[in-house]
Amino acid sequence: MPFWNLEQHGSRIALVDGDQQLDFTTLARLSDQQAAALPAGRGMGLLCMPTSVEAIALYLGALRTGQVPLLLQPDIDPDLLADLVEHYQPDWVASTGEAADGYQTVQRGTVLALHVRQAAAPAIAPHPDLALLLSTSGSTGSSKLVRLSGSGLDANAEAIVAYLGLQPSDRAITTLPLAYSFGMSILNSHLACGGSVVLSNDSLMTREFWDAARTHAITSLSGVPATFEILRRMGLARMQLPSLRMLTQAGGRLRDELVQYFATASQEHGLAFYVMYGQTEASPRISYVPADRLLDKIGSIGIPVPGGRMQVDAASGELVYSGPNVMMGYAVERADLGNGDDMHGVLRTGDLVRVDDEGFHYIIGRAKRFLKISGNRVNLDEVEAMLSAALGQQIVCSGGDDDLVAFSHGDAIAEQAQVRQLVQARYKLFGGHVRAIHLDALPLMASGKVDYQSLRQMTGQGAAT
Repeated sequence: MPFWNLEQHGSRIALVDGDQQLDFTTLARLSDQQAAALPAGRGMGLLCMPTSVEAIALYLGALRTGQVPLLLQPDIDPDLLADLVEHYQPDWVASTGEAADGYQTVQRGTVLALHVRQAAAPAIAPHPDLALLLSTSGSTGSSKLVRLSGSGLDANAEAIVAYLGLQPSDRAITTLPLAYSFGMSILNSHLACGGSVVLSNDSLMTREFWDAARTHAITSLSGVPATFEILRRMGLARMQLPSLRMLTQAGGRLRDELVQYFATASQEHGLAFYVMYGQTEASPRISYVPADRLLDKIGSIGIPVPGGRMQVDAASGELVYSGPNVMMGYAVERADLGNGDDMHGVLRTGDLVRVDDEGFHYIIGRAKRFLKISGNRVNLDEVEAMLSAALGQQIVCSGGDDDLVAFSHGDAIAEQAQVRQLVQARYKLFGGHVRAIHLDALPLMASGKVDYQSLRQMTGQGAAT
């Protein structure tokens, strides 16, 4: 049964929100109540998804009734949200703000308001297999969307349950946005196994977060590289979490030194530490390093998740992943939601890899212009366009994960403080991960195009992505 068939776990606790505990039967009922307010028939909507029972119930209710939500950050820039509404003409919008023109507010909850489209729905309905939409760039609200099937979502949740050995007794805590594919997968996999999730909006730097983690006896703690930088400064011993049995990391490459530290510290404390790799296009998990091999395979992204297969294109060195969790394809306009499976279970990841003699994979570069900033995948071309328009001058971008570098050139100097402010305001990214460098002239290739490899070398990141 799919993970959104909540009744299969009955009276087990599904969500913990402060003093409130919801069992699976109650969550199923609440999910159906939320879905009942959505327009009749099969439609598409935008769900600005805070970490709340209300938002999770609407997400699950949509999956249970055949509605297709696009998950967005709850604090998405209003202009980006308006652009998505204009571009996709969704049948409904669940947000923290007011209704857009042409939409009527039909329900107000404690966090979200539900706005329904007044005009007739577009003629093309979502494909029967389509279950969920995610942005290709986690925080930029890109109109290019990943189309995920229900079977793919569920297959990946079950694969995660299998390789992590999740049990009904397992309990996670939210450390990542639920609209981010990694955060979503933690929720999905724990619901799939009959486990539970503690909802927290507190930072790891607060006493409230750790009090909740201890009070509710969490068994796993997950994060992106920035999360583990914080945990390193704190030290595992200071967490005082006797129930903890597992750490999991994804959302970008963790420094080898930190992999070594956490692998060693986890062994000393009787914990399992998993380093994982994935992409939104794979629902999202592709590979993992078994905890008992991590010290032997530092720097590796590991082996494929159960049911998946990893191959290397002999001509290009690109990693090609095959599995039931591969997306159906992309959408760039509303009509694309009616398309079937364009990928046929095969995903070209854009990452260049090598494979050792035991079948463990190592990323050695990227073929696409994406970075991961605090776990969010960022399209450098989109950031370039935004900065160039906002500053009225040509800006080009390069860098590495958690290190976005904006280059100005010639007589027009882009101030670092202004660049950081623009990126932070528009994309909700931490300004400390953004730098500005001024050049007398941009390096160019013989074709006249910008030489991004030279720019990347200037940032100290080595080979071009």
